[in-house]
Amino acid sequence: LSELGSESAKIKAMGIMDKLSTDKTVKVLNILEKNIQDGSKLSTLFNHNNDTEDEERLWRDLIMERVTKSADACLTAINIMTSPNMPKAVYIEDVIERVIQYTKFHLQNTLYPQYDPVYRVDPHGGGVLSSKAKRAKCSTHKQRVIVMLYNKVCDIVSSLSELLEIQLLTDTTILQISSMGITPFFVENVSELQLCAIKLVTAVSNF
Repeated sequence: LSELGSESAKIKAMGIMDKLSTDKTVKVLNILEKNIQDGSKLSTLFNHNNDTEDEERLWRDLIMERVTKSADACLTAINIMTSPNMPKAVYIEDVIERVIQYTKFHLQNTLYPQYDPVYRVDPHGGGVLSSKAKRAKCSTHKQRVIVMLYNKVCDIVSSLSELLEIQLLTDTTILQISSMGITPFFVENVSELQLCAIKLVTAVSNF
């Protein structure tokens, strides 16, 4: 899927995606939707009480692999849809909604907690720190897999703004995209995502 994401970006840049058979492209999109669904609601946050450190790391690696695979499927689907001169048949509402659902969930539950400690839930309970105190304790070190996922999600958000310029979407979908575009401005340490969100919010306002 990672390779498919890279290749679809190249084909999109070359402007030849529309030369592919529409039936086959639609089949690919339907298969991609299943792969997006696989990681769309997987929580990457764990409670440290139940497992040993090794077990937790194994589970986390497995979950992150599935979540990253779903991100690649999102990117491939959105690359197909935002390629020039694509037929109407490729703008499958279920696939678009699944991409948005995946992106919203992992922004809120995976990336924001990693980049801004204000969004972290303390599994052990205890007193609530102020925003400044939480941010002061934040480590700038990030796992490579998290940085990779962050970059992929930035690409998805940016590509969604392109999709808005191409295809009419339902009011419900537009509302979901709007909330996804506004939230990053309240999160610290996500400047790249905020730039992508500006494009998204601008596209929504022009819709």
